[in-house]
Amino acid sequence: MKKFILTFMVTAFSLLAVAHAQTNLLAKTTWELEKRNADGSVVFKKAKPIKFPDEQAKFNFLQFEADKNYHTGNSCFHMMGTYHIYSDGQVEISEGIADMSSGCDEPKALLGTFDFKIDKGTLTLVPVKN
Repeated sequence: MKKFILTFMVTAFSLLAVAHAQTNLLAKTTWELEKRNADGSVVFKKAKPIKFPDEQAKFNFLQFEADKNYHTGNSCFHMMGTYHIYSDGQVEISEGIADMSSGCDEPKALLGTFDFKIDKGTLTLVPVKN
C-alpha cells in the first residue's frame, strides 16, 4: 500500500510539473525587437536563444527563461528581471538588475502588464490599460 501511495504521489507531482510547463508559452523563448508602436505595443520576431553569460546579443532582445526570469537589452545593455504569466493571456514584466557599457543608450524598458499573443514566430505585447 505504501508503494502505491508513493507511486501515486510521484506521478501526480510529475503531471503537475508537466501541466505547469505547458501553460508557460514564453518559457525558453528568445525574441528580437521588430518594432515599437506609438500606442506602446511592441512586436518581436522569434530569434535564436542567447547563451548567457558567454554570449552577447547583437540585437535588441527579450529572452524568457523557464524559472520566471527574463533577460532584455542589446549589445551594450543587459537587464535581468522576473515575469509572471496570468491565465488570461497576460504577462507581468518586473524590473531587475542591469548593467551597461559606457557610451550606451539604454533601450526603452518593457515594464508592467501586457496582453501577449504568439502567432507564427511573432510575439506581440500590448500594454494593459488600468
